[in-house]
Amino acid sequence: MAEKLKNCQSCGKIFMAQPGEKICRNCQEAAANLEAVVVDYVRDHPKCKIVEIMEETGAPESLIRRLIEAGRFIQVGVSMSYPCKKCGKEIFAGKYCDDCLKEMQENLQAAQGELAQAAEAAARGHGMYSKELQK
Repeated sequence: MAEKLKNCQSCGKIFMAQPGEKICRNCQEAAANLEAVVVDYVRDHPKCKIVEIMEETGAPESLIRRLIEAGRFIQVGVSMSYPCKKCGKEIFAGKYCDDCLKEMQENLQAAQGELAQAAEAAARGHGMYSKELQK
């Protein structure tokens, strides 16, 4: 894969990026080190809150939330809950609770079925706009 010259979104320096890379190697290493510090802190302080983690490690809230959503704290034996982005129910990994995921999946399947029916009807010439198109 071809490398491409880019500006690091974190520090602004120019670097040779692999496809999909947004930050330079130095910033990637710094981010990985900070993640390790946060995970170690949470493992050592299992009842801590996000604000405390931010104060003690210097990590931004976005990083801590990303680690929680990725289940990184569960891997070290700590369950930190946070609200589902849709209904607010407490969850321990991901962005949505199981109920909301199921509901969204059902809605998606229903929409796919409706689209398939509409496409089938249009193919038979019974589509809503087929008479206008024939004029």
